[in-house]
Parts: sequence; C-alpha cells; structure tokens
Amino acid sequence: MIRSIFHSKWLPDSNENSLHFRAISKGVGTVRDHPRFAQAYIWGQDLIERMVGDIRKEQNQRASGATLIVGAGTGSDISQLGPAVTQVVLLEPDHTMLSFLRNNYAHLRIIASPAEAMNVGDGEFDTVITSLVLCSVDRVDDTLREIYRVLKPTGQYLFMEHVKHEAIVPSLLQSTVNPLWKRVGGGCHLNRDIRRSLSHSPLEVLEYSIVKPNFFIPIIAGRAVKGSR
Repeated sequence: MIRSIFHSKWLPDSNENSLHFRAISKGVGTVRDHPRFAQAYIWGQDLIERMVGDIRKEQNQRASGATLIVGAGTGSDISQLGPAVTQVVLLEPDHTMLSFLRNNYAHLRIIASPAEAMNVGDGEFDTVITSLVLCSVDRVDDTLREIYRVLKPTGQYLFMEHVKHEAIVPSLLQSTVNPLWKRVGGGCHLNRDIRRSLSHSPLEVLEYSIVKPNFFIPIIAGRAVKGSR
C-alpha cells in the first residue's frame, strides 16, 4: 500500500541446500553469471555514481541497525551508510560481482543468493537496501515479499531504482529498446513499473518520489516499512 507520495562468512552446506530448494521452488537460479556486463559495470562504476549523484548517500544515511544490501554489486552502498548501522550483510547472486566483493570487502558477511530466495532468516534486519537492483531481478514481486520476510517488525526498506517513465512517448521508447537493453545490460529492464509492484506488495510505502526525472531513465527513491499486512 502506498500511503504517500562484519565479518566474512562462507555459507555452510546445509544453508546452501536450503537456498537451492527455496530458489528452485520459486523458479529462480541460486547464482547468476553475466561476466561481460559485470566487468563493464565494475569499470564504469564511477560514471554510474556521477549519474546517481547524492541520492545514494541521502538514502543510505537513513539506514540503521543490522542492514542487508540486496544486489550489493560493487559495494557502492557501503561507504554511504549512516553512523547508526551496526552490521552490514551483502547479498549478491552474480559470480563476477561476488569475486569483486570478496576481494574488496572480506571483513563483511557476503551471501551468494538471488533476491527472490534470500538465504537469510525471517526478521533478521532493521534495514534492507536496494539501489538500481529491482530492474534486473527475475521476479520483482517475489523480491519484495522476501524483503518483507527478512525485515524485523519495525524494519525499513530503503529503495533507489530506475523505473518505467510515466509519460507516453518515453515509455514507448523504453519498451522498444528494452529487448536489446536486457541482452547487453545483464538482464536489466528499462520499463518496470516499480510503483505498481510496491503498491501490490505487503510493504507499506511511506515515501515515493521521482528524484531524477530523466527522459529515458528516471530514478525514484523512497522508504517503506513492514507494516501490519
């Protein structure tokens, strides 16, 4: 419902088996592999950060307590976290990104897992963060339900995502380009209606705003809580 606009851990075999079962039951793979896109993303992360501007920092400064970063990628969210964060856990399904994270953030707990079937327990986290992630998950609705599951009863979800344009012409352009974009962009979708997905999720959205009204890739940011549903 939209109400208004540190330490490294390798997963034990039992957890991996549990994750495999959960992922298969949801029809998703346990790991992904887009090596060319992932390597290009690593090389171009400074350019992406310039495009995002201060949005990531403004969002992540609101994180507190035990914090899960879903689709951690190159770890760009980590340095922007606020002082109230007490624990950081990184969740990432891509082999190339996992290698990058393990080489650069070995002191953190890193979990190889898809967002649609997270290998973490119920109610573990005070904050869950996604930044430019929902565009490339297999199933947005499953991901949002998983975020709801892993949040504590008083937990919050901080999101920054690029979305389907609300205007007709840019939206048509996004849909036209999207098939090719997905192939070269590691499964990224230009035209996902994240607002609609959030409104149909069990999360209660307290904030949702367009923070970068770009003609081709508009970016939204906001905050949701676990709520009572």
